[in-house]
Amino acid sequence: MNVFWPAGMTVLTALGAILLAVAGVAHAARPREHRAVLRVHRLLPPAWTAFAAPATAVTEVLVGVAVLAFLLADPAAAVLPAAAQAVLYCAFAVYAAVLRTHRPGVPCGCFGAEKVSWVVVSRAVVLAAGSAGYAVVGAVVPDRWSCVTAGVVLAMANHWVSAWRETVDDSSTAIHDRRNPAGK
Repeated sequence: MNVFWPAGMTVLTALGAILLAVAGVAHAARPREHRAVLRVHRLLPPAWTAFAAPATAVTEVLVGVAVLAFLLADPAAAVLPAAAQAVLYCAFAVYAAVLRTHRPGVPCGCFGAEKVSWVVVSRAVVLAAGSAGYAVVGAVVPDRWSCVTAGVVLAMANHWVSAWRETVDDSSTAIHDRRNPAGK
């Protein structure tokens, strides 16, 4: 087997774990906002959002931290957490695809005010595939530290790109408002 594929799957698995853990911590830190976003989605019955919001936050943190811990401590034992992560990202991909199809324009709830798009769905699918690939192939990458480091860099880039897009959108709006005062 080409060494690129297992290394790529390990990087995607680490990236997915980092994004899950960060998202879970963010959701746990702002539970009201997380519940409000789930209510805006209107895919769950309103009574379920009180349970679903903390349950997703806890699950994201537990799965993300477990995958990272096992990847770094005992990569062979990371197969089960990686499989759980793949299932979680599959569920997120389906949820986001249904949301994008039936409620376009609503906020995603993942990393700020990002709207649900096919990019969000694709990201979840790619991270699910990478995690599933790691779960199937197992730990065959001898240098897991560089793979996890690459995952950290990609996670930072993911956040940077989202923040940059938000800044560009705000700048465009400000320029438009200066050129067209009072909506003219």
